[in-house]
This record gives sequence, structure tokens and C-alpha cells, in this order.
Amino acid sequence: MRIAVPARVSNPHDDFRVFRKSEVAEDAVDRLIAAGELRTLRPRKRGVVVQIPAPSLRECVYGES
Repeated sequence: MRIAVPARVSNPHDDFRVFRKSEVAEDAVDRLIAAGELRTLRPRKRGVVVQIPAPSLRECVYGES
């Protein structure tokens, strides 16, 4: 007997995955930068540390300018 897996689920075992806090945070920050909700001092480049100015982080978290 086969169980049909909905097309939106790429891996039926995804619910068993666990993530470290650092992995989740990094993914969230990457998405916020890509969406333009967080600004960086310079464009992202492989091997270069990403620096986020305090005003950008404060605006993203608290909605302040």
C-alpha cells in the first residue's frame, strides 16, 4: 500500500528534521536581506562578513526609523 504525498511536500520526512538556532537565524536574516527589509553596509559577497547597521536592524525589529 502506497501513501500519496501532496506535491507541496518535497520530502515526507521534513517534519522529523531539526535545526540549530544558528541555522534558523541565518536563514531568516538571509531572507530579510534578500527582501530588502535589512540593509547591509556593502553588497553580499562570498567570504566577506555581512555587516548590518544598527538602524537597519532596529527598523526591521521595531518598525522604527
